[in-house]
Amino acid sequence: MSQEATIRRGVRNARYAAIPNHVFEDARLSMEARWLLSYLLSKPDNWTVVIGDIIKKGNCGRDKARKMIAELVDIGYAEREQQREDGKFGASVLVIFDEPRCATAAENAAEASGVAILPQTDLPATALPAPVSPAPVKSAHSNNSDSANTDYQNLREGGRDAPEDGQEPGDPRKIDAAFWSLVKNWPQFDGMPKEPARRAWLALTADERREAAERFPRWLQLLKAQKKSHTPAPSTYFGEKLWMDVPAQDEAAKPANAMAAPFGKLWSATRFAELLLPPSGIVAPPTKFEQMQIDAGQVSLVDVMAEKRMRAGWPSVNSMQERARSAQGSMCPLALEEAGQGFQAVKRDGDLFAAWVREHKRRGWPFPEARLPEWVYFPAIEGEGDLDLLVAEAVERYRERISDYLANRSKGDDHAA
Repeated sequence: MSQEATIRRGVRNARYAAIPNHVFEDARLSMEARWLLSYLLSKPDNWTVVIGDIIKKGNCGRDKARKMIAELVDIGYAEREQQREDGKFGASVLVIFDEPRCATAAENAAEASGVAILPQTDLPATALPAPVSPAPVKSAHSNNSDSANTDYQNLREGGRDAPEDGQEPGDPRKIDAAFWSLVKNWPQFDGMPKEPARRAWLALTADERREAAERFPRWLQLLKAQKKSHTPAPSTYFGEKLWMDVPAQDEAAKPANAMAAPFGKLWSATRFAELLLPPSGIVAPPTKFEQMQIDAGQVSLVDVMAEKRMRAGWPSVNSMQERARSAQGSMCPLALEEAGQGFQAVKRDGDLFAAWVREHKRRGWPFPEARLPEWVYFPAIEGEGDLDLLVAEAVERYRERISDYLANRSKGDDHAA
């Protein structure tokens, strides 16, 4: 450590704030979120801040301001709180803490002192506060002189008559299990505090929880289509009811295809279904070099054309296998999902796996050239005996099982031709 003072401070006066060092060192927060937290903690206890003030002082857009606030909520430095005015629910505010709140401490957040509160223009409360649903209330007051002319809207949500916790009755264990099932693979959520999201989930009604779970996959697809680089945290998704951005989908509007992981059941079912269709790719005639080899007797014309047919006859299968080499999935028809459930996992490099390789060669089908995972799905064999015979029978049983699908595909191809 240097003997010279490398940090030199001015004379202390009333314009200094005492902020814990961990606020600036918490690696879970982005630099922008650390700035916002320290900015709010530097203000007086009765400081009122609006989104417009954050945008102005942070020199950022509204989306960036909301993202910073969401980070503070996720980590536990902030909690949304519904205030009461004359016995009625008032403005939804955000309470800021100088230490992350644990679950038990959060329940007593209303008793904490020395905090800054933020009226929420764009961030509704995560809790359902009332048995009525009043209209939004306009407010334009602020003790922050930099944003005195800024209007903001205090949003209040209504709820139905319910038990003491304001929620519909239900099995707590099932509600909890549904929550963990939904958030366990949430993008960018590993290592983040789970309690804020769980509280937001419990604040929803049973119907809202059902819709939130059902629309979640399509919500992720919507974010991807919009090329969003940040996936909002579960607490934001539940608290702001972001699933409402996804249009409702009835049975008739269900998608016909889904992205399937390579070598999984749906992926393998689709691959075999395509192979059972007649070759549709254009098979080019022998090249001059190949013709020279044929004329010299080095290879037969049948072998050359069989190789070309294998590599070009099923373009959709070749595309699937090429994408699988770089661990990319493919869009597969959900009509084959049920048939794919009957596929069995076959260990790579085993005797049964070798029999499937021979079956592909016998039929002139392309086989994946990349190194395959340890277990790969194929149509299930039945009984015992010669593996080559059992594999051939499994292919024919699968052909029969999806005969309607193959017939419709063939009609579609004929129509297109």
